[in-house]
Amino acid sequence: MDVKVFQFNGCKKCFNEALLLKENSLYKVEFISDPKAWKEKKVDISVITGYLLPNDLKQLEIIKNNSDRVIAYGDCTVTGGLFALANQKGHDIMPISNLIEASSSVYGCLGEIEELKLAIDGTDVPKLKSLCQVCSRKATCDYLEEIHRQIEMEDSETCFNDLGFLCSGFTSTECKEKCIDYNTPCRGCKPSIDRSGIRMLALFGTLAGNIEIATEHSVKGATDKLGDDDDDLTDSLPDIVGNFFRFTLPTSGLPKGRIPSSGTLLEDIFIGRLIEEVPLITGLLGGAKSVSLTLKFIKSYEEANQIEVSEQTKKYRNELLQLEKDLQIAINNEDSTKYKEITDKIRFVAGNMNLSNIFFGGFKSIIDTNDDFNEYKAQVFDVVEGNYKNGAIKYAINPDGIITEFKINEGLL
Repeated sequence: MDVKVFQFNGCKKCFNEALLLKENSLYKVEFISDPKAWKEKKVDISVITGYLLPNDLKQLEIIKNNSDRVIAYGDCTVTGGLFALANQKGHDIMPISNLIEASSSVYGCLGEIEELKLAIDGTDVPKLKSLCQVCSRKATCDYLEEIHRQIEMEDSETCFNDLGFLCSGFTSTECKEKCIDYNTPCRGCKPSIDRSGIRMLALFGTLAGNIEIATEHSVKGATDKLGDDDDDLTDSLPDIVGNFFRFTLPTSGLPKGRIPSSGTLLEDIFIGRLIEEVPLITGLLGGAKSVSLTLKFIKSYEEANQIEVSEQTKKYRNELLQLEKDLQIAINNEDSTKYKEITDKIRFVAGNMNLSNIFFGGFKSIIDTNDDFNEYKAQVFDVVEGNYKNGAIKYAINPDGIITEFKINEGLL
């Protein structure tokens, strides 16, 4: 079976993961990193990866017209994904369904190679359980007394939402990356329902019914308008878009953003985000360089604020940085065997290919059962307003820990 994998825009993480298709000898796989330069010819299966823009329509139509089937692989292609957070600043990243009709779609950030293989073979993905069904934490759905942006790592039994720590597992399906196993709440990369962000926002808002919120009388006399004063709820949830709609903003039904652009598309993704959320975001969109990008961000903050980092933490981080170099070689050589071997090792330390286990000061969960976890355990950190820099990355945060400036050398990606 002739399979062509096309990378449009973005981090190439799903494009790289598709290397694992080469493990199946029934597939004749070709990787095309510049779709506009592709010399069209008939194809059995075309796999589309990366985020899409209106000017990609012509090339997508050429691919579709020459393919028996087209498969959208990964959230960037299917729903707009993480890069579409830039739509908040007026960009126009869109799901593939706005441009052409795909034969099938594989959700996820990153998309699961097992599901892609099933889609190529024309086999339906088995019905997935909700993420809550496979989560070891237990929910009570009691009303919250507080909302937290960070949590202590000691409690591994209580539902994140019950702890006042937003988790979108209610509106998501089970997944391979499973950030929840690494003390990281779900942000909904595999939605189980349409408009999952809106529904999660409604659910979490209900749980927060006991928390004070400032309102004003409307002209009709009801208290249905948010007030201008700060309150406990809005102070605790300063980035609704980035948390509830991280992967689904273009399909959420929300209007296109009208906030002025900060500059580049990457800057527009990061500005407005919360500092404690950024390590996972860099882990998602950094592609084959996600480890070094994430650690540059974290280390700049640690060094400026004298956050102690243990020798064991440094050892594991250096191991990841070396694995990243090895991974790039495997990708350049299109060596699927080495790619799998190296990504398995990255997952062992970092939790998954989203790097969910990496955080300020250490790691969120134990890496090796023989370890003393206290030697490299991440801790809740204080937000310190200021400007930070590490090589080609620099950023600023305000007193609320919101990114107000972000500059990066895009050659890092």
